[in-house]
Amino acid sequence: MAHVEPPDAHDMRAVGGAYRVADVRRFGRYALVSLLAAEVAERARAGQFVMVGVPGPEFHLRRPLSVHSVSGDTLKLLVEPRGTGSRALCAVGVADVLEVAGPLGTPFPVVAGRAMVLGGGIGVAPLQLLVDELASVGATTTVVFGFRDAGQARLVTPFEIDQLWVATEDGSLGRSGTVVDLAREMAVEDDTVVYACGPTPMLAAVQGWARARGLRGHVSLEAHMACGSGSCQGCVVATRKGYRRVCADGPVFDLEELEAFA
Repeated sequence: MAHVEPPDAHDMRAVGGAYRVADVRRFGRYALVSLLAAEVAERARAGQFVMVGVPGPEFHLRRPLSVHSVSGDTLKLLVEPRGTGSRALCAVGVADVLEVAGPLGTPFPVVAGRAMVLGGGIGVAPLQLLVDELASVGATTTVVFGFRDAGQARLVTPFEIDQLWVATEDGSLGRSGTVVDLAREMAVEDDTVVYACGPTPMLAAVQGWARARGLRGHVSLEAHMACGSGSCQGCVVATRKGYRRVCADGPVFDLEELEAFA
């Protein structure tokens, strides 16, 4: 069975530096920021994240952002303006310079076969790179995204995915309902591997649906992170193996490993 080879120990080490913004695309509230960061881009795997410094002396902590995709020497980050720091990152311009460290965290285990990729809200951010890696090993992939409304669904704009289905909770775009509601309507083979990223209620629903169908899978957790390296212990989550750090032991976990969703 084909799979994406994990990088060796040297390649997995995070790197850091100051990288120039090569392009910024904005759609609604959101921004796709492209950085010329060859060292980070060549190491990045689907599900990993980077810690990004926010321009300005008032910002002391870096912000964790999922790697959206890579293209040659370019690292792309999909940003939602949630607070003052992320709003500042959405406002950067071409030729600005950002301090970045990464990639960090454990990636999705990618294998050939059948895959269903589920994303909710800004949790869709790392899923372009995942779909790209699945395509590279010949996987047959169905992608389903769920959003609150058509405004939030503008997050799909930068994605380049052939089989992409969209649901909105208010029915303003695509199917009416949640991402799991839409997944339930689809024919899913028993050997399908589920990949998911999104808010906790969505992941709980994914876990319940996958368990009922007898499907295995992997989820990427969203968490507030201060250090990104596990030293501050500020992003722990309960698992069947005890408390684990989302930044250092995750953000990707086996779907059945998570006690919080049981």
